[in-house]
Amino acid sequence: MPIKAKEYGVIGKRQPKKDGLLKTTGRSQFTDDIILPGMLYGKIIRSPLARGKIIKIDTKRAERLAGVKAVITQKDCPGIMTDLDRQLLCNDTVNFVGDEVAAVAAIDDDTAAEAAALIKIEYKPLEALFSIEKANDKGAPVIHSGHENNYADEFDYEIGNVDEAFSVSEYVRVGEYAFNPNHNCYAEHHVVIADYSIPGKLSIWMPNQSPLFIQKSMGGILGISEGNVRVFNLNTGGAFSGRIGPRKHDFIAALLSKKSLRPVKIRCTADEEFIVYSGGGYSRYIIKTGVMKDGTIKATDATYLFDCGAYWISGVNFLHRLKYHLFPQIYHMNALRWKERAIYTNNPPNMYPHGAGFLQLKLAQETELDLIAQDLGMDPVEIRLKNAVSKGDTNLTRAHYASCGLKECIQKTTKISLWKKKYGKLPPYKGIGIGCGAMNSGGYDRSAALVKIGEDGRCSLFIGLPDMGQGSHTTMAMIAAETLGIATEDVDIVAGDTDAAPFDIGAFAQRGTFFTGNAVKVACLDAKKQLAAVASKKLGVKPSMLIFRDRKIFPKGKPGKALTLKDVISSDMNSMGGSCIMGRGFYNSPAKTMEPWESTLAYSFGAQVAEVEVDQETGIVTLIRVTVAHDVGFAINPMAVEGQIDGQVFSGMGQIMTEECIMERGVVLNPSFLDYRLPRTFEVPEIDYSIVETIDPYGPFGAKEVGEGPLVCTMAIANAVSNAIGYPVKEYPITPERVLQAIQNKKKAKGNEPLDRLF
Repeated sequence: MPIKAKEYGVIGKRQPKKDGLLKTTGRSQFTDDIILPGMLYGKIIRSPLARGKIIKIDTKRAERLAGVKAVITQKDCPGIMTDLDRQLLCNDTVNFVGDEVAAVAAIDDDTAAEAAALIKIEYKPLEALFSIEKANDKGAPVIHSGHENNYADEFDYEIGNVDEAFSVSEYVRVGEYAFNPNHNCYAEHHVVIADYSIPGKLSIWMPNQSPLFIQKSMGGILGISEGNVRVFNLNTGGAFSGRIGPRKHDFIAALLSKKSLRPVKIRCTADEEFIVYSGGGYSRYIIKTGVMKDGTIKATDATYLFDCGAYWISGVNFLHRLKYHLFPQIYHMNALRWKERAIYTNNPPNMYPHGAGFLQLKLAQETELDLIAQDLGMDPVEIRLKNAVSKGDTNLTRAHYASCGLKECIQKTTKISLWKKKYGKLPPYKGIGIGCGAMNSGGYDRSAALVKIGEDGRCSLFIGLPDMGQGSHTTMAMIAAETLGIATEDVDIVAGDTDAAPFDIGAFAQRGTFFTGNAVKVACLDAKKQLAAVASKKLGVKPSMLIFRDRKIFPKGKPGKALTLKDVISSDMNSMGGSCIMGRGFYNSPAKTMEPWESTLAYSFGAQVAEVEVDQETGIVTLIRVTVAHDVGFAINPMAVEGQIDGQVFSGMGQIMTEECIMERGVVLNPSFLDYRLPRTFEVPEIDYSIVETIDPYGPFGAKEVGEGPLVCTMAIANAVSNAIGYPVKEYPITPERVLQAIQNKKKAKGNEPLDRLF
């Protein structure tokens, strides 16, 4: 039976963020707040061309300018590559508008800007490519020498007998979906402070999701032992899958510091944010689906085309090749074929948007499922329930579900939203749609934690997990407090410095609560065992008979004999042979394989129903209501769960409805948060929450992720818009122009034979 929150003293209760007061009063420190003695300010000189040859670089005037302490070009960093195809500073060729060519460091920002303007670079323009179609044309110039074509990566995968599964399918449908570039829109600009003034020792301050990855990457590329790279991770103003590893400006700041023997700060301007962001590039999905007449899914054949921009970011390779796991993640099927092609262009390098691009793939798949249901005369809810995975299932790509509340989520959202009364019965241009999804809680992974309990009973919890605003440090404090029988306010989180933090690979892949949370629990159980050994002697009972609650320790059933935690610790520390209470914990995934996704022990599951209204004259879509049910295993902090759902719905509606980098010849034409169309506060719809608890056997107290799980379900919005129009929108975001085009397409399609046919 599920464990009820009332059985606990701390977890399962609503808890405000521990750092809430500091952030709301403006006292939280971010990288941009740090000022080091003698600190210089850096500027990067970037290419004005999308593609060209470097003929000459003249830095003499910049070097002579008063206040300039360092100027670097490729000659200062020969052979340093930040990716397989990308030099730290360009040597002979530039490949996008914004490519890094040189850099300066000076005593203040104005002097650095003046020096940057004094560096003269002569270029010879070369033919540039700005679309994957042009890059694939016969006779198109090859952007990178040594390549036969403009493919950065090709990957084919097949599981099951795809051709046979399609041959027995009674209905086959093919759909194509296009996604335009977008930005992660961090509240905090990219900024770095590097101090490489002591030979062989680099200290670096920067907003990031993984201090460990920063440490390893900076050390490996710059040729420093990773132990000599110290990463300070303060508060981070947004990450969204985009701040896992270092960027070019981080390395450049380090080299400027090394040359000047002074700390160097580089802060990206608003325009630069849209150059260095490496967000979601243009992509297309072509999906062929085979089903039976009763809606049973037999096979999927999918092709994914991705504009990776001028360079292939190595970290993208891993995720893009493995996206095929998402197709059978929540629906059973017999066979799957996947073709991935990453294509070089002369656009800025692309990585992925918030959610690692999973939303876009699920949007294409879920839209196709709605259209298939429509063609078969089925309710979209019915076809989802028919194919949905359940607890104990192992899917096509061998992911096993020890807990799964997918069907319960579907049933809850449709009941609360009154789906049966609304679907197919709403007035014209009002629509309702459903979307489902799942998300992994990390993979083959590990985390460590340390806990020290002071004489006054306060607990210092040392972790390596960053908090980017999602409230993970509060969750860790709650897990520690519950385990030790104290209050959340008794736990101080110590994090943000790799010299002090225990091992943790970071806050990404939705792993924090699951992996770091398990490590915290183990560390606190270690400390609890030490406390129990002391208290049992004083109380004359076995350690196993002790209860830890409300800052007290007492024999089971005898609260009147309680000792305060403070007295137990104090008496032990001050006795002959006494010791300090310190616990250590390490959680290593018990998965028997290192294969990504297959090694994931826990998945969150969710469903959302969206309701919209479309103005047929202007094409403007109003999102009225979103009903959310999400299986989080166990809600350690229900308030934080609701906050995460709010944030994911906001992000999802942005990616689906409004957010787009308008590109022209490799340049973002709307490079500011004034022109880039983020949803506004008053546009956020009414959100109705249902937290589904399935108590995962592997998670700490049964908890699973709720980091990006709700995001992939927000594609319900797209299905609602298509339902309102009566015709699918297949290019995103769904701007008013595209809505009006879909309305026109619907009018043209009346009376015509459908493009898809029965086989």
